[in-house]
Amino acid sequence: MKRLVPIALAAAVLLSPACHMFSSKKNPAAPKESKTVATDTEKDFMRRWLDKRTGELVAQGGTPAAAHAQAVAEFKATYTYMKLAKQAQ
Repeated sequence: MKRLVPIALAAAVLLSPACHMFSSKKNPAAPKESKTVATDTEKDFMRRWLDKRTGELVAQGGTPAAAHAQAVAEFKATYTYMKLAKQAQ
């Protein structure tokens, strides 16, 4: 009798709807995973970095076109490990 109570309680806990140990349902509130998260993050970083560096170079007296070209060259030289650095224009 003393062993039956803990076993019954353990079975009730494991089989209750609140236990997700054996549940195959996914959490609907969880954010959707994107396959392009890394690429999107790199694009956003590159855009922000180029905008910031171009602004700095224009503030130093350069033309916007020349500043952008220099910023792109600096980005390519600094972030060679990024896929987008090879594709930057």
